[in-house]
Amino acid sequence: MNSLPSPSFFDSEKVSQFWRVPYQKRANEAKQWREKYQITSSVEDKTKIILLLIDVQNTFCLPDFELFVAGKSGNGAIE
Repeated sequence: MNSLPSPSFFDSEKVSQFWRVPYQKRANEAKQWREKYQITSSVEDKTKIILLLIDVQNTFCLPDFELFVAGKSGNGAIE
């Protein structure tokens, strides 16, 4: 198995922080990444690996995010 470099947007210093994810931009970058590194569809893989994430919608957490829920206090999930 070949190793790939980390994507240009990855910042190990930010993994514990919340930030807005530009989803459309990431989708476009993913397509370019796949083409650049000649990554085939996972349908063709013999080995299947599953990552299960539950409710990782960070857009609920900060006031300037699109799905922020302020709640009674106005600070919502921040508290």
